[in-house]
Amino acid sequence: MRKLINSKVLLIIAMISFFTACNENDNEAVLKNESVIVDNNLHTNTAVNNYTITAVKIEGNLLTLKISSSGCSGNSWKAVLVDANEILESYPVQRNVKLALENSESCLAVFEKEFTFDITILKAGFSEVILNLEGWSTQINYN
Repeated sequence: MRKLINSKVLLIIAMISFFTACNENDNEAVLKNESVIVDNNLHTNTAVNNYTITAVKIEGNLLTLKISSSGCSGNSWKAVLVDANEILESYPVQRNVKLALENSESCLAVFEKEFTFDITILKAGFSEVILNLEGWSTQINYN
C-alpha cells in the first residue's frame, strides 16, 4: 500500500514538472516543482522524517519552506505540500499540512533548499486560515 502511495506522489510530481517545464513565465518558474495536493489518504501516509524544516515564510498566497536534508546537492529534490482535506472548526479555521519530500540522493552531506507553494487553494473562501505544518512548532497565519 505504501509503495502504491509513493508511486502516486512520484507520478503527480512528474506530471507537474512536465506541464510547468514548458512555461515561459519567469514568475511561475519559481513554483516549477512545488504544488499543493489536498488528499487525506496521502496526508496520512506522508512521511516527514527525511528532512528538517528550518524556516517558514508566508507572503501573500505564497508559502516558502526552507528545509535541510542529507544528499549530494539537493538539486534533484522535489516537494509537494499535502493537505489533510479537513477544515478544523475554530476561529479562524485550521488546516493540517505536511511537506512530502522526494529525495533519492544517498550522500551523507546536509544541504538546505527552499520550496515555494501557491497555497491559494487552502483558503477555500475563508478570509483567514491557520496552517498546522507538521514538523514546525508554530502555527502559520494565512490571511
